[in-house]
Amino acid sequence: MEDELKPREKLEKYGPQSLKDEELIAIILRHGVKNYNVFDVSEQILKKYKTLSQLVDISLEEISKEKGIGKVGAINLKAALEIGKRYHLQKLRQKYQKITSPKEAYHACEDMIYLTKETVRAIFLDSKLHIITIKDISNGTVNMSIAHPRDIFKEAIMYNAVSFILIHNHPSGDPTPSMHDMDITKKIMESGEILGINMNDHIIIGKDSYFSFTLDRSEKID
Repeated sequence: MEDELKPREKLEKYGPQSLKDEELIAIILRHGVKNYNVFDVSEQILKKYKTLSQLVDISLEEISKEKGIGKVGAINLKAALEIGKRYHLQKLRQKYQKITSPKEAYHACEDMIYLTKETVRAIFLDSKLHIITIKDISNGTVNMSIAHPRDIFKEAIMYNAVSFILIHNHPSGDPTPSMHDMDITKKIMESGEILGINMNDHIIIGKDSYFSFTLDRSEKID
């Protein structure tokens, strides 16, 4: 391969945006194996998993079993994908420092679409709806989150929050609330009224949509 067509040289000359996904993967993996070069490896990965967003969900063990990758290559690739996720989330949170709508709350926690277990998270707000902090409250199973009002309000009091937005994900991808979701929402709202710390909304995140208890409906993601 001519130097100007090699991924590293291409990146140096034209910038990272000039590289295809498989070329970026090739740089991360660095080398292939006998009779199977790194470009063959990276092309095969994308052919199998289609997109980088789908590759994010694949376990370290599964990726390491792919021909030409191995444990070290899989670790490097998972680390690079995680950096991409965190960068995306940090940029979103810089943009949405004030939460005034369910859509903004969704974007501030958009990384939850990648979680394989139900996780309960809270966005704690000051009197002007600026984000004080975003905290994971609990992690559950593939279809049941574990959260108690005391765990949420303990954090709210610690950060002197005036209000908060409760967020949790449905790994199934369907954000439709269950009876448990409706029951716990009611209990938390009632607890907030007693303590003087309002729950502004409870949002359930799916794969391409979210449900807002304030709106009482699901919204598709653009």
